[in-house]
Amino acid sequence: MAIPWLALATIGGALYQGTRTAAAARSAARSARERTAQARDAAQKQIAQMQSEAQQRAKNFNLQIAQSQAQTQASIDAAQQSQAQAEAQMAQQQQSSNLMIHQQQLASAIARQGSASPVAKTRRTAKRGTPESMRTKLSIDSGLGGGGTGGGTSATATGGLNA
Repeated sequence: MAIPWLALATIGGALYQGTRTAAAARSAARSARERTAQARDAAQKQIAQMQSEAQQRAKNFNLQIAQSQAQTQASIDAAQQSQAQAEAQMAQQQQSSNLMIHQQQLASAIARQGSASPVAKTRRTAKRGTPESMRTKLSIDSGLGGGGTGGGTSATATGGLNA
């Protein structure tokens, strides 16, 4: 059987059209793969850039934290040193004040002692062994105040009454 010419032309046209369509599809697929690869490369570059920026921000943040901690520690050290100096100065002033008070009290006590009348004991120089001293001693020891210079009255001389 012979294939009519028109059928061959139709089949040939269909084949040609199919090959052209296949070539166009292959070209479109190749273009799509290239665009996909370019998009993937661009996305990877963008991800790498974002990761780099994130790492830099993290580094800067950690550096700022370290600087802040160092400044805070320096402030704490300065405050502690200032407090220690203030406490030492207060202790020195307290000692100075205590010394001044002690010196004033001492000066006041010395002034009181200097202005006060001297406490002196008057010693009686009675002669011992004389008859007068013996009578006085005897009258004191016995309780019998016998006249003399004492002028006192004893209980027996007044008859036991309180004078």
